[in-house]
Amino acid sequence: MNWLKYLVGISAVLVAGCAAYFSVTGLGVLFSGASTAVMVMAGSLEFAKLVTATYLKQKWDDIRGFNKVYLTISVVILMLITSAGIFGYLSNAFQAQSLQLQQVDREIAVHQTKIDQNTTQIEQLSTQITEFNTNQGKILDGGKVNSRLIRSIDNRDKQISKINNKISDLQTQNSEEIEKINQIKISNLDLEKEVGGFRFVAEAFGVELKNVVKFFIFIIVIVFDPLAVALIIAFNGLVGVKIRKEEENLTENVKLDEPIRQDSELVEKTYQVYGDSGKNLPIEEENPVLVENNHIPIDLDGDGIIDGWDTDNDGIIDDWSPEGHAERATGNRNLLPYYARPDFDWEDKNKWINDRNAINYWIKYKRGQNEDLVKIY
Repeated sequence: MNWLKYLVGISAVLVAGCAAYFSVTGLGVLFSGASTAVMVMAGSLEFAKLVTATYLKQKWDDIRGFNKVYLTISVVILMLITSAGIFGYLSNAFQAQSLQLQQVDREIAVHQTKIDQNTTQIEQLSTQITEFNTNQGKILDGGKVNSRLIRSIDNRDKQISKINNKISDLQTQNSEEIEKINQIKISNLDLEKEVGGFRFVAEAFGVELKNVVKFFIFIIVIVFDPLAVALIIAFNGLVGVKIRKEEENLTENVKLDEPIRQDSELVEKTYQVYGDSGKNLPIEEENPVLVENNHIPIDLDGDGIIDGWDTDNDGIIDDWSPEGHAERATGNRNLLPYYARPDFDWEDKNKWINDRNAINYWIKYKRGQNEDLVKIY
């Protein structure tokens, strides 16, 4: 599952990085009077937020009292600040587009107003023509044809001709205005493409364009920074799982055979070590050796002669034994057990897992305190 850990880690870095960029830039826009100082402050807070979230995840059980409450509240507040910065950044981006849209709409509105006025005049002139025709028809139906009637018809025709000319001029003007509107739209086609999706949604639901954009910004803000923090926490959780598994595997190799019984005179420890399949286990003695005063014998060079004793269970000689070979003991004081040498390979467990003194050294200096790493029964 390492691939999942890496994917979560990469996603956490990408989302957190984008959130930090948008937030820092957005806060700089909101406080444009001191944008540089605000951006530096916001950047440090973003970094501190991620570090704090990581610290809380890894040390949650160890943190106590006010510190835990304060750090948790701080992370939540910083998430809100980040979200506000992201909202400011996205709002500012749309505001720039909105100003351009408003300019375009105003230019179109000027020409559209002219078209509407011309259209109204065309309707009025068309009504006059209708009235002329109606009145003339009544005159023809009610009297005889004479010179007065003929002059009236000629006058009507002239007036209708003038009205038709005016209508024609107005329609020509409307065509020109429509052409100008089309030119404006063509010149701002890229802008229309940028907001076309939002405009379509706004028209579909019958709401203003700015309200649709505001809704989408809120959705992005709600998801953005909380997701970044959640991914950071998830990544730390996956890393923690791997560490716990490694510790469990090491703990399975070292167990205490019997409970530690301690009084003023006697401390007895018997280690039972499990190898690959049990074939490397040392043969247990029928009567386990009880070491008085917690003195564990150590033979540095494996010649069967005890060079000293370990009195504090760390695998190192604390009490040297000069008895019978004082000169040899003096020379051996500069020696270290094989497992305490800098070049010793602890990864190869077969070299040390069956050595009680090596186990004590590992517990003391390599893996921390005994009670944290060794299961006691």
